[in-house]
Amino acid sequence: MEWAPELTDQSQLGTGTPASLLSIHDSKAGYDVTTPASAFVTFNVLSYRWAPDEMLDRFERLCADAVSACLGDLKLRLGPGNGSAAVNLVDSVALHRFEAIAAGLDEDAKSKLGELGASLADGELSLPEQCRLVTEEAWRLSHLSEPAIVVGFGSIPYLPTNLYQTPAAKRLREIALEIAANATRRYGCAIGCADYFAGISDMSFFGEAVESSLDVVARNTPMWRDGVRWPLHRGLANIPTINIGPWGRDYHTPLERLHIGYSFNVLPRVLGEVCTALLNEG
Repeated sequence: MEWAPELTDQSQLGTGTPASLLSIHDSKAGYDVTTPASAFVTFNVLSYRWAPDEMLDRFERLCADAVSACLGDLKLRLGPGNGSAAVNLVDSVALHRFEAIAAGLDEDAKSKLGELGASLADGELSLPEQCRLVTEEAWRLSHLSEPAIVVGFGSIPYLPTNLYQTPAAKRLREIALEIAANATRRYGCAIGCADYFAGISDMSFFGEAVESSLDVVARNTPMWRDGVRWPLHRGLANIPTINIGPWGRDYHTPLERLHIGYSFNVLPRVLGEVCTALLNEG
């Protein structure tokens, strides 16, 4: 649950998954006209209510559709007059999860991959860049040479959290809705509650989420052990949590702005009332 003044823009999320392209680059050190040996793309995906395994399944289908369309376009461009070139065109491109590549390595290769991960964790590269290097090394050690796509996760997961139907969660929701409903009378401004916070937040670690879904994330994050360092047990607090924050615009950007009146006058009173209501068992 996100708590925000009703004047903010709370767009309704649909069933799709908004995704923003974080980076795309190839393996070439400089510009030339040759085809790169590999390319690496990272996306920031808002999972909404999708579990990590479902999100990975959907992403794999998108990759399969994209490469199928690409091969179809290439065949059309070659045409019937380019028989020799058509012979060299592959019929399909293999799609692998990172866990499948890593599991297929022999013990010596796994040891080398582990050494690389430990070395990268001591450096200053971003997690996506570390994961890229480990993925490329895993592919090299696998001795696979076919055209292929390898998919996985590239950073710290922010699991979707929700208020469940536990007594504590129901009570927190009731308190939040009651205070929001009376906000105009109490604070002189309207406050609304949204069911989902469209951003990253510490709620992903404190709130109620399905910890078992981390299994597929761990197996498919190349730097999970050395770079992410997620606890083996009880990595999530699973405490009923809502986000009551300041009001502003363009958060986490150079243009970030804060509404001073709400953030320093209204917000502390709201937080105080919520805490008082939660602590008052009577």
